[in-house]
This record gives sequence, structure tokens and C-alpha cells, in this order.
Amino acid sequence: MYIMGHEPIPEKTAHEIRLLFADRTSEQDLADAFALASNQFWWVEDNVYDFEEGTSEHQEACRITDEWGELMDEYKAKIFDILTHEGISIPETKQIEVLAPFMKRNGYIDGHGWWIKET
Repeated sequence: MYIMGHEPIPEKTAHEIRLLFADRTSEQDLADAFALASNQFWWVEDNVYDFEEGTSEHQEACRITDEWGELMDEYKAKIFDILTHEGISIPETKQIEVLAPFMKRNGYIDGHGWWIKET
């Protein structure tokens, strides 16, 4: 089990990461982008529960979480497109079972909620 000790990419927005990876097209770049977006999504998602529903703080936390979730889903869809072209079926549930091998071949291990770059 891995515990994330600090925010994965502080002071970066989903929009900035989208722009950073916009012209990068390799499978490795896609894995890197997905790992960043996924790790940041799960980090900020917890913030939603820190505020009372309906408050401006809660609304902002939801907005930020939604932006990271959309970016994570974009990258996941691109990964699934690659895997589908390789003849791999994408399940409706337990998608980690097809994501983990893809991420592994690109240098990441599944840290039970976090993508950890192998060194």
C-alpha cells in the first residue's frame, strides 16, 4: 500500500496539464498524463467532503474535482482506444484490470489508488 504524502502536482490546473500534453502523442506520454491526472483527481476529490454542501468552498472544490475527473477520463478513453485496437475488451467494471498492464508497460505500478512511477 502506498500513501500519497503530498499533492501530486500542486499549483497546476487541469487546463495546464492538458496544454502541456497536447502535442505529446507517444504511449509513454499518455501514461504519464493519465497518471498525473488520476493522482491529482483522487487527491482533490477528497476536498469535496471538507465543506458543507451549497457553500462557495464546496462548489469550488466540486468544480476543481470535475475538471480533473474530465481530464482523467479523456486520457483513460485514449488508453482504452489503444487497448481496443490491441484486441483487449474493456469491461464496464473493474477497469483497473486492463489499465494496470498498460500502465505497467509504461513504467507505473498500481499503488491501490495511486499510479507510482517505477524507478
